[in-house]
Amino acid sequence: MKKKEIVKELNWAELKKLRERLIKIQKGKCPICTKQLNNPVLDHHHTKRIKGTGRCRQVICATCNVFLAKIENNCKRYCIQNEDLPLVLRRIADYLEREPTKYLHPSERVFEKLKKSDYNKIKKYYFKMYPNRRSFPEYPKSKKLTKKFKDIMKDLRDKGEKI
Repeated sequence: MKKKEIVKELNWAELKKLRERLIKIQKGKCPICTKQLNNPVLDHHHTKRIKGTGRCRQVICATCNVFLAKIENNCKRYCIQNEDLPLVLRRIADYLEREPTKYLHPSERVFEKLKKSDYNKIKKYYFKMYPNRRSFPEYPKSKKLTKKFKDIMKDLRDKGEKI
């Protein structure tokens, strides 16, 4: 017969001591992102939304804690049993590491013709990103997506604009 495990209930003062001790054991690294702990929080298995154990796990970054909570809290929405989550996440990791097909999704196509509406959008974003610049290439009569426009679009995408 298996012996019942004793679980110690912490008070708020003991919580800080445990967090500091775990940070030392973890050598200051987050077990999720493996980077130096940034705004460390003592993670625990929540009992309210996902019927967890309430027990402390490890110290993780605050951003990793939010990411983990989003995953755990959305299990029910996507019909995943909480106890199946680790297996599902392993399968997701395997899936993401697979070689993609040779087919390009239509939303990722590179267009060779430049529509006037796209030109106006690019021009708007360009002056938003570079307010001190005065000139912008004219809309090409051939409607060809020239190297100049491709470079401008790449530059704007690199700066986070959705074009």
